[in-house]
Amino acid sequence: MRHKQFTLKASSVHAHARRLLLDELDLRSYRPALPAALVVSLLLLASAWQTSLSGACRLVKHPPCREAARKAALALLPRKPRELLDALLAALRNTIPDHLRRLPQLVALDLHQRPFYGKKNTKGCSRRQQKQGTRNSFTYASIAALSCWGRFTVGLLHFRPKMRLTTVVETLLGQAEQAGLAVCRLLLDKEFYAAEVVDLLQRRGVPFVMPAEDRGASKFLYDPKTAVGFYPYGWQGDLKRYDPATKKRVKRGKLAVAVLGCAARHNKTGEPLGYATWGLVGWSPRQVSEEYRRRFGIEASYRQLSGCLARTSSRCERYRLLLVGVALLLCNLWSQLHSEVFSTGALCETRLQQARMRLLQMCVALAAVVAALFGGYLDEWQTQRPLPPWLAHET
Repeated sequence: MRHKQFTLKASSVHAHARRLLLDELDLRSYRPALPAALVVSLLLLASAWQTSLSGACRLVKHPPCREAARKAALALLPRKPRELLDALLAALRNTIPDHLRRLPQLVALDLHQRPFYGKKNTKGCSRRQQKQGTRNSFTYASIAALSCWGRFTVGLLHFRPKMRLTTVVETLLGQAEQAGLAVCRLLLDKEFYAAEVVDLLQRRGVPFVMPAEDRGASKFLYDPKTAVGFYPYGWQGDLKRYDPATKKRVKRGKLAVAVLGCAARHNKTGEPLGYATWGLVGWSPRQVSEEYRRRFGIEASYRQLSGCLARTSSRCERYRLLLVGVALLLCNLWSQLHSEVFSTGALCETRLQQARMRLLQMCVALAAVVAALFGGYLDEWQTQRPLPPWLAHET
């Protein structure tokens, strides 16, 4: 007996992605010449080609005016970044499979820097670790569920220069709860190794794993002479608050915390590894090391984000947030399709078939659908010089 075959068309994926954004954006005050649906399609084309909105207009035969497209895209944005963030979060939640909400999930939290080469005092821009030749960047924090059905971003936040790490963690955990996800364990980057963050997670009862710093009270975890195992330790961290008068962070006291340190070894090199853990019962150091390796799934998702993120030199933080939200939406939609359409096996034994449709394939197909709305891709170019003999003949 032959199995029934189904066909997924790129036009259906494009229509769904466009509808997710249009349904959440408030278009009551939208009055530019270009329809909102065409503007969103142009944003999807720019994301698929990793180019700017003006660059996307240059790709098609019958493009709209680039200035009109730019003004129309800005007209889509709410006046307040918070309203735009709420709309993007609502669109992301619509791409989360229902079965992801039935059981507590392993989640990972990280910061993502987008380099900025303009003025360092630009609103929303922060100075962080040097990356790609600059210390200025627009930084975004996200929280993603790492499940057997794929990686799904469930929370997003624009990290501002004066924002505390506890505010970032608490906000993203709240966004995950609003999405209907229960957190079983949290994996954090080493940037969140701070007494305030540890105290917050312990008060909320969230088990966590994060790398310990190779200094201070946790330095012994990286000593090759330290045997593999768990060691309780604690330290006192400074409570720092931003002082508007001096425009600097000043100390406001001390905070003592205690965690369970895990001394482990790298599987291949044998290099000492140190983790700060809490809330793990009956785990071995090898299990902790293997569990934290799953956090690199969020690093892979950031590489996917860079693969479908439109470029811009704009200083508008709302427009930049929109582009990041569109890129994350495409990544979530790709994971949702693999979870609900391409996967095989029972729900509890899901096997992903990612080779059937790579993220790049989906972006190329979406770009072709959008280009068809504007007469197809541009395939003729005006030149200033006559064509050489090896190009002057018809093919």
